[in-house]
Amino acid sequence: MDERLLSCFVKVYELGSIHKAAEKIFVTPQAVSKMIKKLEDELGRSLFTRSPQGLNPTVYAHKLYSTANVIISECSRIKSEFTEENINAVTTLHIATTYGVPKYLTLQFVTDFYDTCPDVHLDLVEYPEYPIYDMLQSGRVDFAFLPQPIDLINYEADFCFSHDFRAIVHKDHPLAGHSIIRYPDLNGYPIILKGRDFSLYPHNITRFVKGGLNPEILLEISDDSLIVEAARQKRGVGISATFLAEEYADSQVRIIPFEDETFVRHVFLVHRRGQKMSRAQENFRNFTNSWIEKNKPQKS
Repeated sequence: MDERLLSCFVKVYELGSIHKAAEKIFVTPQAVSKMIKKLEDELGRSLFTRSPQGLNPTVYAHKLYSTANVIISECSRIKSEFTEENINAVTTLHIATTYGVPKYLTLQFVTDFYDTCPDVHLDLVEYPEYPIYDMLQSGRVDFAFLPQPIDLINYEADFCFSHDFRAIVHKDHPLAGHSIIRYPDLNGYPIILKGRDFSLYPHNITRFVKGGLNPEILLEISDDSLIVEAARQKRGVGISATFLAEEYADSQVRIIPFEDETFVRHVFLVHRRGQKMSRAQENFRNFTNSWIEKNKPQKS
């Protein structure tokens, strides 16, 4: 399938207009129409229907769009690798992570990778988990650090590390003297925790309810420093990963473990199943697995 046809299709799909797509790719509207017609002939399916409001993608267009960007990205990568002037150039890998992973791995992980692979640059960004899956599927990122549950039908995953969670309360809070927290202990107290943009949220709510807690959620937020700060200001009970709670805590708060030892997050390095890896991608995957095995960040 011609990469140029796919690129044309993507522009038409995203802009909903033959004329707007033509302007973007610097060809005539007639040429765009011909390319879309050729692609439809190859697939044996109509990709768009026309209405007074513009072009409407068919179900086949939606299906094609979900993989077209991946194909275009792979074609671009292959061409780049075989371009003579790029043989010794720096390659950029795009890595998405759920919040907290870079802090858990520490800057030493990145420093050691650059020492090992000086010709590879990392573009490392943190997002909630659900957008990361869209980025993986579309080929906008090469890898992602994600927690369970992982869709193992569409993705491959290498286990990286686990960490547990703690309750954070002000030193004068009624729970501050507890050496361990049971879920029913939290009844009647407002809770601050990571919200529904994170895949663990529904599992944690189920965990709480089964454990005897009827959670009163005061605030859902992605910033663990604010979870700790809310507890410091006596707004409620914060729930955060232990290593992050310890990072932001001071003498005004208490960090208390949960009785439930299964209240743990397992994090994996994830990539698209069947993804043909470049040399840089292979190096990053191998480095990550060996570095974590060697350094074994302490499970907290």
